[in-house]
Amino acid sequence: MRISLLSTFSSELNPESIYKYIEEVEGKLKVFLKDKFYSKLVDKISIEIICVHPSYDQFFTVHRPKYIEESCKTMYGVQGLSLNKVLIFNLKIDFNILNNSGKEEGLRIIAQAILETLKTLKYPVKLKEFDKLGFYNDMKTFFIEEGLITVHANE
Repeated sequence: MRISLLSTFSSELNPESIYKYIEEVEGKLKVFLKDKFYSKLVDKISIEIICVHPSYDQFFTVHRPKYIEESCKTMYGVQGLSLNKVLIFNLKIDFNILNNSGKEEGLRIIAQAILETLKTLKYPVKLKEFDKLGFYNDMKTFFIEEGLITVHANE
């Protein structure tokens, strides 16, 4: 399974260092999930983490999860972005909470937000066979191994 952690942060948050932290976690997560399988319909999962200043909050909404079976965008007659078998969802983290945290606490907040979202995520109907529980448990195991959550988190 391929995974990507995308981020949308306000400049007030010092996003440069947060991006580095998320890239570090994303790299480890890619290795951890490399040989995992949850559905023949999904090859990649993209998680967008949104954390913006309250004055911009209205412009960044959480959307329903989206499944893209096959999509190819062309620009100027040249094939560009190609998305196949991708599950995309986003989540929001409170700006004030993340803004007042250091690296470790910030990563814990992000890990907790991802797990909370996965716990209640309404997957697209087309993905009925997706192993939701297996994916959730693997993500939880990863965050426990990284020391970002405790064993009894989200129970």
